[in-house]
Amino acid sequence: MNISTPYSSQKIMEDVARISMKLMIGDKSQNIDNEPFYGHFFTGLVKKTTLQIDTLAVAADKNLVLLLINPTFWEEYLQTDSLKLGALKHEILHIVFKHIFRHTEFNHKLIFNVAADLVVNQYVKSEQLIKGAVKLEDFPNLGLKKHDHLLAYYNALMALYQKETSDDENDSGNEEGNTNEAWQNLKKLLDQDNSNQQKHEFWKDIEDLSSAEKDILESAVNQSLENTLQRLKPEEYSKLPEELKRYLENFERSLIPLVNWRRILRLFANSSRRTRLKNTLQRPSKRYGTNPGIKVKKKQKIMVAIDTSGSIDKKELQDFFKEIYHIWKQGSEIKIIECDTAIQKQYVYNGKAPELVTGGGGTSFEAPLQYAQKNYRPDAIVYFTDGFGPTPQTKTYCPIMWLISQKGAKLENMQKFEGRKIKMQT
Repeated sequence: MNISTPYSSQKIMEDVARISMKLMIGDKSQNIDNEPFYGHFFTGLVKKTTLQIDTLAVAADKNLVLLLINPTFWEEYLQTDSLKLGALKHEILHIVFKHIFRHTEFNHKLIFNVAADLVVNQYVKSEQLIKGAVKLEDFPNLGLKKHDHLLAYYNALMALYQKETSDDENDSGNEEGNTNEAWQNLKKLLDQDNSNQQKHEFWKDIEDLSSAEKDILESAVNQSLENTLQRLKPEEYSKLPEELKRYLENFERSLIPLVNWRRILRLFANSSRRTRLKNTLQRPSKRYGTNPGIKVKKKQKIMVAIDTSGSIDKKELQDFFKEIYHIWKQGSEIKIIECDTAIQKQYVYNGKAPELVTGGGGTSFEAPLQYAQKNYRPDAIVYFTDGFGPTPQTKTYCPIMWLISQKGAKLENMQKFEGRKIKMQT
């Protein structure tokens, strides 16, 4: 049952903004530390007051992650600034650790929810946790280690659940098992009406998204996390818990492209860039000595062909679009050509992978190369493929590079392919 509210959305949003500032700068009078990591990340979230949830919850709307806030819960149940800070940090951490995307990996969703809460609540001070928040000490004798992986907590809770439910079914009369504190606590937490479970209800909606929609949503989270780390000062980063820093370091490593696109593009198409003129107030006109002057801006026009034949699987396509994103970030204008035996789709890339790609047939590399020669005239061509197909006969006037998927053809089998060839590695 939802908590009704007499509070206006505007009033709640103003208070949420006030609390978020305390994440940034702290409040010594209330013994609240400044935690700018959470503050910076929080600014990138869309917030919404709603009666659809009884507490706070994370949800998704298309390519946006939403923080849902029940106004009455915010005002009456979170009665101190410390509790409000803790509630915000709890939800932020679920997003940072990407628990909202991992729902599908686990068979027992309710136990997954408990395990996920165990992970994030260890980063929230005890005085900032609401009554009934899940803690490691709720499960004595399970040997749960501090800051362990979510899977470790899930497996331990799952083992407890299977043991105790098996004892019940067999009517073994295991008194010790029936009175076990950890099991009693877990049973309460597995009640679907428990507030700890209800705030995860919207994760099911994320689970129901298409794989392309999930990829777009996760890309948005990655970008927000990237922006947060860029804004964080070194001394602020150094104050983060060691376990969180290790996670963030692994996250940053995961975003490193397989190819040094900045260097490659500088060498790859440097001789054939287009230029455009831009007025600037920073450079006076040499001819007239007045402002604005004119600045020459260089921009690479790159055609990216993607092999969408039947031999390309979902993982390979994800790898392709991850690399395309890094090319795009270097400031290049990119036109995507999806092709199997013929061009299936063409569009300008805007930083997001499409929901679907078109193809699934055989392989021919000719059509995109012919299109580049006759219609598009790019500065350079990048072709993502597994390399399994006839050697192209069309000659290109501009540089071309072939990015071969990890499971793709050996480079020595592509010696007759014109241009540079790179094997994608993990």
